Amino acid sequence: MSTNVVGEVEKLIRGLMPELDGKEISPTASFEELGMDSLTRVDLLAEVEGSFGIQVPDEDVASFVRVNDVIDFIKTTGVG
Repeated sequence: MSTNVVGEVEKLIRGLMPELDGKEISPTASFEELGMDSLTRVDLLAEVEGSFGIQVPDEDVASFVRVNDVIDFIKTTGVG
């Protein structure tokens, strides 16, 4: 897993959820464990699309449950 992708996804999460400042964001953490609601998850995916220049298909959105799910998706696009 590319450290750059992991770091960028963590940065995007922290930007959307400043309450996580100073707390560890584990790649294996679920968005629920981080306190992320469904609207914030959609915002995160929009940020991912913009930051990495990729498209997240609507039918895949529900499959992103953990931070790793987003990281793995980015990796499959060949960006990371």
